[in-house]
Amino acid sequence: MTTSTTSEPRVKTSKAECDAIKIGSEMQVGISSFASWMLGVGAIIGSYAWLVHGPMIARAGTFATSSAWVVAAIMTLPSAFILAELSSMFPAAGGPYVFKYYAFKRVFPKTGEMIGFLTGWLFYTCVICALACMGNGFSNLLSHIFYGSAANAPIWFGPFLIVCLFGGCTLLNMVSVNKASAVNSAATIVKFAMAISFGLLVVCAPHSSVANLLNFSNPHGNTDFFANFSSVFLLALCGYSGIEITSCSSSETKDARRSVPRAIILTLVATSFIYVGMSLAVGAASPYVPSADGEYMIVDGTAVHATVPAMTGHLAGPFWGNVMSAAVVTSIVGCGLSCLLNLARVGYSMAATGLFPRKFAELDPKTKVPSYALCFQFWCLVIVSVGSNVLAKTGLCPNPYVFLGEIFGFIYSFLALLYGFCLMSLRYTDPDMARPFRIGAKGNALAWVMTIWSIVVYGFAAFGCTTWVQQVTSLVMLLVGVPMYFWYRRRGLFAESVVIVDAQPVPVMQESVIIR
Repeated sequence: MTTSTTSEPRVKTSKAECDAIKIGSEMQVGISSFASWMLGVGAIIGSYAWLVHGPMIARAGTFATSSAWVVAAIMTLPSAFILAELSSMFPAAGGPYVFKYYAFKRVFPKTGEMIGFLTGWLFYTCVICALACMGNGFSNLLSHIFYGSAANAPIWFGPFLIVCLFGGCTLLNMVSVNKASAVNSAATIVKFAMAISFGLLVVCAPHSSVANLLNFSNPHGNTDFFANFSSVFLLALCGYSGIEITSCSSSETKDARRSVPRAIILTLVATSFIYVGMSLAVGAASPYVPSADGEYMIVDGTAVHATVPAMTGHLAGPFWGNVMSAAVVTSIVGCGLSCLLNLARVGYSMAATGLFPRKFAELDPKTKVPSYALCFQFWCLVIVSVGSNVLAKTGLCPNPYVFLGEIFGFIYSFLALLYGFCLMSLRYTDPDMARPFRIGAKGNALAWVMTIWSIVVYGFAAFGCTTWVQQVTSLVMLLVGVPMYFWYRRRGLFAESVVIVDAQPVPVMQESVIIR
């Protein structure tokens, strides 16, 4: 598969398309192509890359866990190309929501409004679950540092840390977007340094061995590779989920039609490097045994957890372990900063299309950021994160870090299926719509292959790798959007729509990047 640049003689754009891509045009352009890539990596790499490998090895063993990360990266590639094409068509604020809204309105004109709202709500709840998962990882990390374990920490400690984390990230996003993206870029560069440093440390460690990676059974003695692989595949796949989030801030990105698709592909490449590298490094660093509760893996003969900061301390000494822990905190803050920045643009764009309250479309007069949307999502995160943390402390909820990660993965699987539907529906309803990044030189065959690939992969992840508990919980979260939609509609709280899907096309010139 290669990329080439070609010039199409003429393509058409409609009044509806013009309205859609103008969503967020009053925002301040301040994100460079490099910063867009860093926003993508920053939004995905938070606590997961450094803390999740121990729980995964506890389920599946080292070989199945590392295999899951490699396969998940390969399986995500078609979705990355689908998202790259869609984002090149809609360089608007709230990108993933806007192209789903536009596509559904084109196919289902009468019911498109409600479907559009639910697709936005689905994306919104998906990111909230991911951030809540990260918030609990943040709480677990600092509880382990200060109290020895999350179980020993007082019940107020976790909620206090979560409020500080998301409160601080919200305040950082109140500044202009160029300043916020610069902070994120710095935090993301630290993440690359963390991955390289830990990898080198393990390579030089006296007890590390490739043999530690070749453990084909899980800690319970199960040698069925497919069963072990399936038990962690969703966790690995959801690690790459969200590669499209940088398109939420497309209206604030320079040359977004080309910068954002490039950032999506590079985000998948960079996160694959970090996730696969950390999985191999943690697995090779030492032989492990299960913890007392069976939820984690620890170094044989010690109480050291199989996480990047704990293993750094074990291999290089307490000082460097504390340095790595501080770096993980930086990674989590950077992830929260990027995710909150982009998620606020989804609320903004839903209001811009008339499907969210007017307040969400209001911009700060000085910084041009959606301040109300930022504050609203802060309270959503506090409710979900703190609620799951407290329930876990009281024993009424399983490990919130892994549980929320799986719910996020299940919800995102539906989003991935919708992206394929959007691509193929727009190929037929709007074949002449401008596509600077296109899958296939001509025709729709390659696009169909990638869409079907995504359906199979994410269908298996959603229904073959989760239990009914995660499935029902995710469905309930989606259905909550239905009464919310009617409540907003009946009270007249929706903003006036700025997107009308009906106008006649007019010719424009456009250059395309084609994926063959």
